[in-house]
Amino acid sequence: MYRALYRKWRPQRFEDVVGQRAIVTALKNQITANRVGHAYLFTGVRGTGKTTCAKIFAKAVNCLHPVNGDPCGECEICRGIDNGSILDVVEMDAASNNGVDDIRDLRDETAYTPSACKYKVYIIDEVHMLSTAAFNALLKTLEEPPAHVIFILATTEIQKVPATILSRCQRYDFTRIGPEDIARRVEYIAGEEKLELTPDGAELIARLADGALRDALSILDTCAGVTAKIDADVVRRMAGVTDRSYLFRISDALEAQDGAAALAQLAQLRQQSVDVKRLTEELIAHYRALMLAALPGGQALLSGVSPEEEALYLEKGPQLGQREAIRAIRALGSALEHMTRGSDQRIELELALFSLSEPPQQMQAVPVQAVPARAAAQPAVVQPFASAPAAQPFASAPARLAPTAEPTPAQPQEAVPVQPAVPAASVPQTAVSEQAEISSAPAEETLPLPEEPPVQQTETPLPWEEPPASVEQPTAPEPVQQPSVPPVQEKTADPVPGKSDKTVQEGIAPFPYWEQVVQQLQEKDPMLYTYLRKSKAYFDGTRVLIDGGKTFRDFIRANRDSQRLIKKLIANVSGVAVPIGPYEPKTAGKAVSNAEQSLRALEKLGLDVSIEDSARKKRS
Repeated sequence: MYRALYRKWRPQRFEDVVGQRAIVTALKNQITANRVGHAYLFTGVRGTGKTTCAKIFAKAVNCLHPVNGDPCGECEICRGIDNGSILDVVEMDAASNNGVDDIRDLRDETAYTPSACKYKVYIIDEVHMLSTAAFNALLKTLEEPPAHVIFILATTEIQKVPATILSRCQRYDFTRIGPEDIARRVEYIAGEEKLELTPDGAELIARLADGALRDALSILDTCAGVTAKIDADVVRRMAGVTDRSYLFRISDALEAQDGAAALAQLAQLRQQSVDVKRLTEELIAHYRALMLAALPGGQALLSGVSPEEEALYLEKGPQLGQREAIRAIRALGSALEHMTRGSDQRIELELALFSLSEPPQQMQAVPVQAVPARAAAQPAVVQPFASAPAAQPFASAPARLAPTAEPTPAQPQEAVPVQPAVPAASVPQTAVSEQAEISSAPAEETLPLPEEPPVQQTETPLPWEEPPASVEQPTAPEPVQQPSVPPVQEKTADPVPGKSDKTVQEGIAPFPYWEQVVQQLQEKDPMLYTYLRKSKAYFDGTRVLIDGGKTFRDFIRANRDSQRLIKKLIANVSGVAVPIGPYEPKTAGKAVSNAEQSLRALEKLGLDVSIEDSARKKRS
């Protein structure tokens, strides 16, 4: 009867095990020094030699004539274990025997001494499949088994094994076998089987095996059933894969923003019965290789690719850039995650490819306020924030003017005077101090906030809108004589969320740059982006107040780095560095109109303007 190659060429000695030299050496030394443990745990991906090493170890500890820790393979014990005539080595499949009764039977059998061997060895494969009750039944016996019993547990999902089991075993982690080792072993077996395997065919088999030697031998066995001359084309045809050039065609179409060509390539591959989920995984690995090729010094990390593909990656990787490669990996990874949840695989991949064919979302430029003709010659700087009208939020920038309420054309003599823009050197010391006092107003002057930010219903334009060109700037009033006080430095609000807000909350308005800040957070800090992607922010004249909910406040309170990142992004987007704080809406109070906010701010600057008189004149 024909035996599969992976069974026929299963290693019979530790020396024949491929790619696990450290584990093999440790096991041989234990046998040689007669320091054999009572419980072992072998973990790793499929096809890396866990069960093979367990069987070799079971023979080695019972061999009558061991050679440097290896079983001789000639004595009656070795031959009996190989042909199954000796029952002292028990191999149990936990996937099908995972109940508590199966473990109880095994526990009862350990009381009996071995019939022919020195040790009774229990090999439990896929041990993570045991139920919780079965694990509990195994605990005591696994911790203190009889002197003649050895347990060897094997698993591919170590995270599912309870910590109580892990603590009772010697753990050995089997790593993926390198492509070079797999190719060399496959070429050796092909030569022994009288098969003509080309080097490119061996390399392709090693790459498709993905670190599992058993998978490589299964692919070789499949190809040997067709022809004795095996090259890369035969391997591709029998393994169900096509030339990897289709990956470059898809990435080139996406780079050229040709979504139709990329979707057409996907449709063609589906006609060739290419699995969509497998194609998504290959595209992720493809963009990873492009990212590594674009990384300085990343050429050494390009493993498992042919020399021709490596040259293509080194050519196209720098052209694409790391940012685009990372964007593609994230989009394809999200599509793969939706596929695992049951979504339509083709639609998910098409959506991902179409989104990658679109240019990355650019930051929208906020329109800059036009300067009237009369004030064009003066070095005025436009205030970029939607803050309380006429209130200067930054004491450190005296030349920066806040927008003012538009005067009524019918009564120009009653228009609210606005201080014109003048050089910083000519600003009176008292005016700078007054403006600094406004930005650091005490808590008792804080007005209660409504539940929602006030919506402008009047015809007065918002502070960041372009004023009519026909409006002339009124002349500056005479400065009010007040006692000279030393200049006040800019007050920096405490950035820790959760503390009381001590800034002036008049004229609070939505922060216009917040969407751009959140978009940049998606790339800079994905975890922080999940907290803020549906958040809002407002500007109160001094700070940016973030409305992200209680969970965000608890998170940001303990993360100073996240606070600094948000302030840095706000400065990059808006051009001005400001503190941040929590937005805490209050139900009491009535929203103050934009004009009244301007008048209140002017009164704090020392101007004798009555809110009631101005409102009455405006109505008349």
